[in-house]
Order: sequence, then C-alpha cells, then structure tokens
Amino acid sequence: MKKRNNFFQNLLLCGIMLICGTNLSSGQEKLNITAGIGTPELLNVGLRLQHNQTQFGLSIGSLPLDDESIISFSGDVYYHFAGSSILSERKPWYARTGLTYLRHETNTFIDKYVYLNIRMGRDFHISEKFGVNMDVGISFELYNDRTQIEPSNGWRFDFPVLPSLGIAFFYRI
Repeated sequence: MKKRNNFFQNLLLCGIMLICGTNLSSGQEKLNITAGIGTPELLNVGLRLQHNQTQFGLSIGSLPLDDESIISFSGDVYYHFAGSSILSERKPWYARTGLTYLRHETNTFIDKYVYLNIRMGRDFHISEKFGVNMDVGISFELYNDRTQIEPSNGWRFDFPVLPSLGIAFFYRI
C-alpha cells in the first residue's frame, strides 16, 4: 500500500512541477500539458512544445504495482501532416517517433530497457484548449539490461518488437 501512495504522490508532484514550469514560460503560447496511458510509457504526465506543425514532448510515467517499481521517461517528436480542425490550426493527423527508457524493479531483478517508438495517430479537439489524442504503432527494443538480485524461478520472455499504443488528454496553455 505504501508504494501505491508513493506513486500517486510522485505523479501529483510531477503534475504540479509541470504546471509551475509552464507559468514560468508564459511567452510560449503553444505549450501543452498532457496526461495519458500507453505502452511503453505507462500512466504518464508530460509537456509538449509546438512549433508550426511539429511538437517536441517529454513525459514521465509509472504504474501503481505492489512490491514492484516501474518508471518510464520518454522524449518524442510529433509531425502533424494531414486534415484540418475548426478548433485548431494544428493538423489532426500525425506521425510520432521517440525514445523511451523503462526501469522495472522487483525483489528478484532490475530490468532496464530503451525502446524506439514509431506511431501514427490523430488529435480529437474538444475545444480550442482541450483535446484527446490516440496513436498506434510499434516499439523496437534497442537496449536491455537485467541485474539479477535473487535467483528466479519464473520464465523470462524478451520480444525485440512490441505493439505500441497510447491515449492522452492535452490542454493548451
């Protein structure tokens, strides 16, 4: 239960830091705050900076698991290229690529991964400031390192290519 409380406290702290950081950069009218869920970025919060039809995003994610610690850090580039929206100058269809670092720790091991993500997606604008985006694609495992703490009785499956998908809510500042 303590780890679950720590997860929500850390997620809240990250969200507050992101909001405070956006107040310091009030000259950036194309800044987006995001919150979502996906693979491999987990439950996440992030920031995206938009320049024309390109966005640069950073996010941090985790999962509330008992007796395990799992965290992700992602950096992505979005290029919006097709369609139109009444509520935004940004085109709704996009291609997305980026890197995700994932660290998974249990009582018996510590796994570290780096994934290259390639996705296609779409923004759904609900208002001029608020929307939802969904994307799907694949992730390529670029790096994997396991530190064994105790002998393991279980099987270990490594897949170098995984499905990658996500959904996120965004708010334009």
